[in-house]
Amino acid sequence: MVTLSMITQFLGGLGLFLYGVHTTSSGLQKIAANKLKSILESLTKNTWAATLFGILMTVALQSSAATTVMIVEFVNSGLMTLVQGLGVSLGSAVGTYILIQLISFPILDFALFLIFIGFILLLIVKTQLTRQIGQTLIGFGCIFVGMAYLSGAFAPLRNSPEIYQFLSQFGTNPLLGILISLLLTALVQSSAAFLAILISLSSQGLLSVEAIIPLVMGAHIGGTITTLISALGAERVDAQRVAIANTAYRVVATILLFPFFAPFAKFVAWSSADLARQVANAYLFSTVFMVLVFLPFNSYLAKLLVKYIPQKKEPVQEPKPIYITRSALEVPTLALSQADKEIRWIGHRILDNMIQLLPRLFLSGDPKWLNEMEKAERQIDWHYNQLSKFLKELYWRNMTRQQIVENHALNVMAKEFEAIADSFIVLARRSLKIHQDKLDIAETDWTILGDIYIAISENYLTLLNCLDTKNKDLAEEVIETQDKIIRTYNLFQGNLYCQLPNDSASTAEQPPEDKQWTDNLSEGQKAILELGNWFYKIGQHMVGIAKAYQY
Repeated sequence: MVTLSMITQFLGGLGLFLYGVHTTSSGLQKIAANKLKSILESLTKNTWAATLFGILMTVALQSSAATTVMIVEFVNSGLMTLVQGLGVSLGSAVGTYILIQLISFPILDFALFLIFIGFILLLIVKTQLTRQIGQTLIGFGCIFVGMAYLSGAFAPLRNSPEIYQFLSQFGTNPLLGILISLLLTALVQSSAAFLAILISLSSQGLLSVEAIIPLVMGAHIGGTITTLISALGAERVDAQRVAIANTAYRVVATILLFPFFAPFAKFVAWSSADLARQVANAYLFSTVFMVLVFLPFNSYLAKLLVKYIPQKKEPVQEPKPIYITRSALEVPTLALSQADKEIRWIGHRILDNMIQLLPRLFLSGDPKWLNEMEKAERQIDWHYNQLSKFLKELYWRNMTRQQIVENHALNVMAKEFEAIADSFIVLARRSLKIHQDKLDIAETDWTILGDIYIAISENYLTLLNCLDTKNKDLAEEVIETQDKIIRTYNLFQGNLYCQLPNDSASTAEQPPEDKQWTDNLSEGQKAILELGNWFYKIGQHMVGIAKAYQY
């Protein structure tokens, strides 16, 4: 008879288990944050390497569903190809096995000791790394405490023939077992949580090995529902393809194994006499079977997905960020990587649609080039605002100290890039006005201003190369080059000052610092001086980006 005490013990145990998984995941993410980012940035197109990455990711996140959600985001943001995503998806299923295998061992006493050690590290030792390790140990201990309560909740049922008979029907009617398991796993949104319940039932002798097999296979499929839901809002069709493939792997593997459930059950029973271990082994064997069947054909499957799930031609929609996605906020490493790519996209947008268009406006005085630059500037402003909101929201997430520093640096870099875009618009408008007003500009002034433009452009290319290649030496080169540009800028000012119709000006080496001398300049000279000033400001903004990157 099910009692209130059993229900509360079951719910409390499940809650502790899920809390432990979440806490362990959060702690491991912080510990491995930099390694995870490094692996992500260096991930090759090799399918086996991608599969290994999926295993490592799932071990870190403690959830294959969380991993596959991340895969969707990787593919959606362009950080991962479709073939890579399929490989990682397969690896994620293997990664879950490590947690399932661990919780199949009755190590409650050891887990309680881990909680104590974690408490010491978290609250007494003040270094960042030890606190992260302490958080992970507490979460890991809570997983096993939750398992103990789950098992205890089912203990009164072990002598109930009705309960055993009810559960045994999943062995005689495997299709029913698959469907029930699929629905329950989708409900809790965690295959690990449902498998923990199966392990608890098995530890009390309430499940036969024949019933375990269909329930485990159903959990396989049910764990992909979260991924499918997340793919519905994916901006790239490749993300949808990954989510569909992730479910298809498990469905097809279940269909292929279905006629062989009986011999498969015997093989699982042979692997261990302990029913709890049989749950873990059944999951492992079915997962390995799936990987071995599908991994060699990933590239062919990718082609089929592209063929039968084509890119839809959609009408022009509202603008969307290029790389950043809200779901990535749950994983700071991924969110920071996306923000970095979004910033670099803004930087290249400035290069292609502002820096390279400005000389055309200088030479022709055609307003169409200003229109093109203003269009790009509005787009950049929109992306900057979205990025700024994204980084601000990320700031309040559970990040490491280093991630907080990186978040701040990215925010500064984004703001400086936006200021550069605004400055080029001012330059463009002032240049057009020079043409429209037909102001008289000396050839020497145009020449020096052109030299400043070339120096700024070349230094900007160095800056983008620095960000793209992660080469901090190039950041220092940007700062040093700006010092040379300042000297050219001072020469530019001095040349204008020497053109003033007085003896003191013509003999002075540089203009006075009070800037009152500019009142005596002609309108053309004032206009060209203003252009030089804006180039100087752009150079300083570039230095700000380089210093933020160094920091």
